[in-house]
Amino acid sequence: MSKAFTREDANASFELPAPSARLTESRLTAYGARIVRDRLLELQQKDASSASVDATLAVGRLRDLLDSAEVVDPAGADHIALGARVTVKSDKSDAVRTVVIVTPDEVGLVPLGISAASPLAQVLLGATKGDTVELDLPRGSEELTILALEWPT
Repeated sequence: MSKAFTREDANASFELPAPSARLTESRLTAYGARIVRDRLLELQQKDASSASVDATLAVGRLRDLLDSAEVVDPAGADHIALGARVTVKSDKSDAVRTVVIVTPDEVGLVPLGISAASPLAQVLLGATKGDTVELDLPRGSEELTILALEWPT
């Protein structure tokens, strides 16, 4: 047998690496937390005997998310932050788009939710209603005017 496939120290202990901050520090927006609680309640009210494996897994995931997450509530700020519902208009195409800036854990749970780590959210964070921001895209840059800033509840 090749030496490459043998353990040099069979008695060596193995230690798991420390979990990353991303795995241990969950955050939810107040709006996202409400949606998660509503969805959890809806799933729990279904007859437990008819619950599918997928529904059981979803209940566990949502419960874990709520139990471990810090709820962030910057509602009412005059600048765009986590949890804001923002309506923008493209100066290039006149297209209007509404997004809610959420944590990565909430993408797919919150309607219109985009991750705060996305390029669009990154240029919007900190801006205010009426500001124009520049979004760099592979096809070129695009200027977006912020038409509305709301705090969904």
